[in-house]
Amino acid sequence: MEQGRRANRLERMESSETGRGRGALSVVLGVALALAACGPERDEGTSAAGDASATRSDASSANGSARTGEPIAGSEPAKDSAVEPPQLAETTPASAPAAQSSDPLGVAPSPHGELRSPEMAEKFARRDAAVDGWSSEVLNESTGSQLKALGMWLGKPGALEGAPLRGLLAEEFACTELRPACEAVEGVSAALKVARNDAPAKERVHVGAAGALEALRRLRGAFGADDVLASQFKTISVEERGEVAVTRSYVFLKTLGAAPARQVHATWRCEWRVAPDAKTPPKLASVEVEAHEESEARTALFEEATGAVFAGVKSFDEQLAFSLEHFAARIERSLGMSLIGHEGLALGDADGDGFDDLYICQPGGLPNRLYLRASDGKLRDTSREAGVDFLDGSRGALFVDLDNDGDQDLVVDVDPRLLVLENTGGARFVERARLEVSSTTSISAADYDADGDLDLYCCGYILPDQAHVTPLPYHDANNGRPNTLLRNDFGPDGWSFVDATAESGLDHNNRRFSFAASWEDFDDDGDLDLYVANDFGRNNLYRNDGGRFRDIAEQAGVEDMAAGMGVSWGDYDRDGKLDLYVSNMFSSAGERVTYQRRFLDGVSEATLGGFKRHARGNSLFRNLGGGAFEDVSERAGVTMGRWAWGAIFAELDNDGWPDVFVPNGFVTGEDPEDL
Repeated sequence: MEQGRRANRLERMESSETGRGRGALSVVLGVALALAACGPERDEGTSAAGDASATRSDASSANGSARTGEPIAGSEPAKDSAVEPPQLAETTPASAPAAQSSDPLGVAPSPHGELRSPEMAEKFARRDAAVDGWSSEVLNESTGSQLKALGMWLGKPGALEGAPLRGLLAEEFACTELRPACEAVEGVSAALKVARNDAPAKERVHVGAAGALEALRRLRGAFGADDVLASQFKTISVEERGEVAVTRSYVFLKTLGAAPARQVHATWRCEWRVAPDAKTPPKLASVEVEAHEESEARTALFEEATGAVFAGVKSFDEQLAFSLEHFAARIERSLGMSLIGHEGLALGDADGDGFDDLYICQPGGLPNRLYLRASDGKLRDTSREAGVDFLDGSRGALFVDLDNDGDQDLVVDVDPRLLVLENTGGARFVERARLEVSSTTSISAADYDADGDLDLYCCGYILPDQAHVTPLPYHDANNGRPNTLLRNDFGPDGWSFVDATAESGLDHNNRRFSFAASWEDFDDDGDLDLYVANDFGRNNLYRNDGGRFRDIAEQAGVEDMAAGMGVSWGDYDRDGKLDLYVSNMFSSAGERVTYQRRFLDGVSEATLGGFKRHARGNSLFRNLGGGAFEDVSERAGVTMGRWAWGAIFAELDNDGWPDVFVPNGFVTGEDPEDL
């Protein structure tokens, strides 16, 4: 019965998951944005840029506006794809949206030129923590350098010698066991071995340099003697106590290229002796292990296949194999070239042969690509023949059957429009509608009104550096582009889509810098509900009551004030109720800075709590039934997904339990310590 219900859902629902990246903010930049955007506290539900219920841009916007309740983009064009596209509907006074507040939106900096306002210019000039008076961040840098040196020493193969420790340790050094005894975790896949200790003994059993060397040798014993290790220390708190500083850090050690693959994840509380002379590095006085986990993959769980599947594909060798920076130096930025990696992709069986094919969106100036998969797994480029090699900047796409003819049509964002293309057979596409929907960053589809065809939901994300709009306030913004619900009215007269955002109730809390959305019948009442993950603040859970939506995120306990960048539904505890996993931004800098007493001194506890929550990381919400959820993120150990994008529930090891796959990261810059 459960399988049948799931299958029925899949018939009524499609989704677009787009892996993307977000700007790598240094701690100084993060604080600057926060301070600049916080401003006076506002009433709940009120946008800093006007009424939160407004659903379209002002009628004077260059992007135009479509009538609510009327078809967007005229009738279906003739079958000949060379026919001029239909004229877009114009906004009439009777149907024009309510005017926005005349107050100007906040101004954001541009990463390619002068800063847009003197206030932001002043804040972005604060690059030296010492000059700016942030002594805790100065300590973070100096203690971090010491931990980095320790990690490099640990990572070398061969026997550990004690000489390098002389410049690191204080004379009174003492530590707990750095590799405490762990218990095996039951129920893990046969391919994995995991052992954990969440409450190690606090007794400092190793003393002095000799004790430190013994403790570190035991820790290194988790790996092979000849293994080369990668190490990382992410400091999440700094406490100043005069000549003593206390830090808490996440510790990551892993093998590089060795088999079996091994990892150590731990949390260390360190005490440091701080010299009066700022040029003298702090000395490590003690280490207390707060948590320790070891994992081992006996066999490779995944194999890199990119080179094999793209072998001999010219467009891959000439385009996809290069970095964005390569093309940024060669393509005019006005064409839509982007450096922030917000382009998405879509998977679907475009040619009906039973194999999923790949559609890749690219920045402006580079053509989108359609790769068809053969039975041997290799891909071939059919972009031009298929008629989908658009050169416009493109951030999202979705394969979906919109006309119920059994094949996968294609929806593509070519900002400021959304193109709807019919699959006429054999992966050949013809444009059937051109919809005025700007700033689309992801697309999902579901039959929200249960009329038998799939409707489209477009998340709108305005890029601050391009639109010169600062999210206000930074941790709870409601001044972004609106999302759009497009009702599919396909019928005898052809392809038609109607903006049903307002009439369905999805115009409420609808300007929240949305990255991703996912449909699911979380309350088992027979219709599909909608969760929307928003950057810079609260998320939405729209309950569907017969085609009319109501945002119940606050009552349900899933607002999740953070940097939402992905969402997935799954029954992680197999209790028959669908749970929710949200991809957010984990920021060690945010963890450190927001807990300092001087951070935003004078604001309310609620506002301060919002900033702290913003940096925590990913969230797992357990469905309790009755429209309520419980935040079990920390208990389940799933918050630290780094800068996470589009995480999904997926059964990867065939053990019957849904796993979570978390893509993360951003553009790699010259400074490897930037994130």
